[in-house]
Amino acid sequence: MLKMKLLPGPFLRISIILLCGICPVPGANLKVLPGHVPKVISSLKPIGRLAATNELRLAIGLPLRDAAGLDSFLARVYDPASPQFRQFLTPEEFTARFGPTEQDYEAVKVFARTNGLFLTATDDNRLVLDVAGPAAAVERALSLTLRTYRHPAEARDFFAPDVEPSVDAALPMVDVQGLSNLARPRPKLHQMDAARLANARPQDGSAPDGSGAYFGNDFRNAYAPDTTLTGAGQEVGLVEFDGFYASDIAAYAAAAGNGRTNIVIQTVLLDGYNGVPTTGARQRQ
Repeated sequence: MLKMKLLPGPFLRISIILLCGICPVPGANLKVLPGHVPKVISSLKPIGRLAATNELRLAIGLPLRDAAGLDSFLARVYDPASPQFRQFLTPEEFTARFGPTEQDYEAVKVFARTNGLFLTATDDNRLVLDVAGPAAAVERALSLTLRTYRHPAEARDFFAPDVEPSVDAALPMVDVQGLSNLARPRPKLHQMDAARLANARPQDGSAPDGSGAYFGNDFRNAYAPDTTLTGAGQEVGLVEFDGFYASDIAAYAAAAGNGRTNIVIQTVLLDGYNGVPTTGARQRQ
C-alpha cells in the first residue's frame, strides 16, 4: 500500500520538479538498429524466454566510413570513359579509404567486453566483429528480450528479439547478426525418385573431338535443362591463379559454336603479372 502525504502547493511543485530531474528519459541518446525482429512473430505468441545461460555467437556490423564516396568511386571505376576505369583498390587501400577507423573498431570491442561478451574473431577491414556470450548479457547490451516461439512451418521452436536492438547513439554499430534462429541454412539437394535412379545410366560427354570428354553443353544440360536462356548480356568474373593462352580460348569457343566466338574476354591482371602461363611445357608464338 502506498501512502502519500500532501504538501502545501509550492512544496508539491518543487518535489515534482526534483523527481523529474533524476528520472531517466527512455530512448535518450540511444539509436535503434532496425531489421532484427522477424515479421512472423507479430502473428505468434511467445512460449517462453531463451535461457539466460545459452551462448549466442554474434556478428556485429560497423558502418562504412564514407558510403557516398564509395558509391562515387565504384561508378568511376566501372565507367570506361573514366580515368579511374578498372583502377581497383587493394584490400588495404579500401580499408584506409572506406573502412571504419581503428578508433571505431576499438570502441565496439570495448562495448562488447564491458557488456559481458568476448571477442571470437576480427576482420582486417574492420567492418565486422565476431563476439559470443550468454543470452542474458546480449539482452542487457542491446536492451531487448530474447523470447522463444513455435516455428509456424517446422517442428521446432526458435528464438528472436521482442524489439529492435538499441545502443548508444555514438557507438559506430549498424547491425547484429545472430539474434534469431528462425531461418536455418539448408542444402538445396533433391533426392531422385527410385524409378529414375534405377534407370540412370552413365553417359559420355559431347566433346567434338570424339574423346567422350565433357563439354560446356553437358554441364548446361545437367544443371539448367529445358531453359531458353543463353547468357546474352551477362558478365561473369573468373578468378584464375595462372595465365592462359588466348588461342586455347578461341579454339574452345569455335568448337562450342552457337555464337560463342562473339564473347568478349576482358583480362584483368593483378600485382604486375604479365598474364603468361607459368605451368605447362607448351610454348606459344
